Amino acid sequence: MSVLDQLSAQQRTLIVSLPYRAGLWVSYSDDEGGEEAHQKELTALANLIDGFSQQVFGSELLQYIMCETLKRKDEWVNWSGDLEKIPGECAEALQVLSAHVDEKDVKVYAMRLMELGEAVAVAFREHDKPSGAEKFKLFLAYALTVLKARLKKKPVKSFEQFLNISTDERRALDRLASALKVDYSI
Repeated sequence: MSVLDQLSAQQRTLIVSLPYRAGLWVSYSDDEGGEEAHQKELTALANLIDGFSQQVFGSELLQYIMCETLKRKDEWVNWSGDLEKIPGECAEALQVLSAHVDEKDVKVYAMRLMELGEAVAVAFREHDKPSGAEKFKLFLAYALTVLKARLKKKPVKSFEQFLNISTDERRALDRLASALKVDYSI
């Protein structure tokens, strides 16, 4: 019997829908790149969910959750509403999981949601060819991010990776990390 079988239908849907919904939320956090960007991000999200469903990445439970998310792909359209509720739902999902599984599985679940969100954000490069002034502003923002990350002894992404994520996506990822209680920096 799976842990998911012990949950109410509502709790199960919450846990299983969040891998898709969290990625979708990051995708919709900005409108740079238009529909082309959104489609690339959704393709990346679907591919990652598929990939996570096929391998055990630190947790058999997570693999099972991803399999369930993929099995319910026909419901993804229904899961696309009320995206503003995602941070609260993330906190609720962690609480539900904490009551049924060990802390390791809860942390792996939270980290995978972050990985899905970040992968969606980098799927389309919003800052493709910034002008001189825009590139300078982006570099200053990056330098500040690097400084903050180093002060907190967090890993730092390259400037090229930084350019792949828009300011709005960065804000969404920060909110997601906060809701999931994950130490994250971009």
